[in-house]
Amino acid sequence: MMRLPPFTYVAARTLAEAAAALAEHGADAMLVAGGTDLYPNMKRRQFEPKVLVGLRGIRELAGVRGSAREGLTLGAGTTLAAVAAHREIVTHYPALATAAGLVSSPQLRNMGTLGGNVCVDTRCNYYNQSFEWRRAIG
Repeated sequence: MMRLPPFTYVAARTLAEAAAALAEHGADAMLVAGGTDLYPNMKRRQFEPKVLVGLRGIRELAGVRGSAREGLTLGAGTTLAAVAAHREIVTHYPALATAAGLVSSPQLRNMGTLGGNVCVDTRCNYYNQSFEWRRAIG
């Protein structure tokens, strides 16, 4: 069984706390919200951060605000399941609701966030985009 490497978890409650933790730990830190991509990659040692800064507890990052008439704001910490089920998104942006509802499995949709899915480093583990790979192909 593959295990996660050792790391320290910092549960940020505000954007300021998250920014301070990143500033303090620099390149040794990574952000995590849902972790559906990061944790498996850490098990495979694709990433070995010494510090994970958790974003799940930051209220400003989660949820859908506004109205379809005036415009919706979708927080980066909003889960895919929440997007798929949100009444205004389903009514006024059905393609977005459908797409969010078709990603992976219910478990991963309930954990995975918009921000994580937009910012994920590697879309597919079989597609190697590392510096070493790019250098090897010329």
